[in-house]
Parts: sequence; structure tokens; C-alpha cells
Amino acid sequence: MKVLVLRAELGEIKEKNIVEGEFSNVLKDVVIKALTIWEPQKSDLIVMKHKHEISIKLPIKKEQYDLYSQLNLRRKGDVATVEVTVYLVSFENQWIDDNIIDSKVFIVAPYIDEFISEKIEELARGITSPEHGEEEEEIEEE
Repeated sequence: MKVLVLRAELGEIKEKNIVEGEFSNVLKDVVIKALTIWEPQKSDLIVMKHKHEISIKLPIKKEQYDLYSQLNLRRKGDVATVEVTVYLVSFENQWIDDNIIDSKVFIVAPYIDEFISEKIEELARGITSPEHGEEEEEIEEE
């Protein structure tokens, strides 16, 4: 299986790798890597799993349909949506009231295709952006 591994810092993608291997093993390797660069006195180390919804303008090709139909593909008018399981490994962050602001993260997700990868890169940039609060709200509304 192909796995997308991104490292994002302050709104920029610093590393992008497509790794071949079992998903859980790749994820564990990323967590170990994050552990080696994490500074405990500075922040928490957090691993979070969530479903990220991605919108796709219709029509799509048959090959895309075959890939996306495995991702809870739904249609809303002239737009389709899919859900991709994404793991966020935050190794530099800070709490402000009840909100966490991530400045350095790894994101691990199944590699589906280049379109989905670009959308996950947008998510990574948005999460770590200095304007994080505003962009996170936009991402959740999509």
C-alpha cells in the first residue's frame, strides 16, 4: 500500500513522501521520528485520527470513481465528497484556552491519487498556518 507522509511547519510543506508499506507500520515509524525531534519542555506530543472530507467537482473519470467509491463517496448536486482517514502527529504546539495551535506536524494518510494528496497538503498548510484559526474554520466548512 502507498502511504502519504507530509511534514508541515508554519504553513509550509517541508517534506512530502509517498512510502510503500503497511499503513500502521508507516504511521508508527512517523510517530517514532516525531518523538526524536519533539521537545517535551516546549509542547505536547499528540497523535490524532480523523476523517477529512474532500469535495470533488463532477464529472469524474471511471478510474477516479473506482478509487473514490472506497472512501464513502457521496454526491451533492454537481459535487462529490469522499472521506479520507488522516492521522495528525503534532510535535510542536501550544494551548490557548481550549484550542490547540499546531505549528509543526506530520500528516499520514493513504495515498489515493495526486488530487487527494493536494487536498491533504492544503489541510497540512492550513493546520500549521500562523492564521490557523481562520483557515481551520474554512476547512471544516468545505
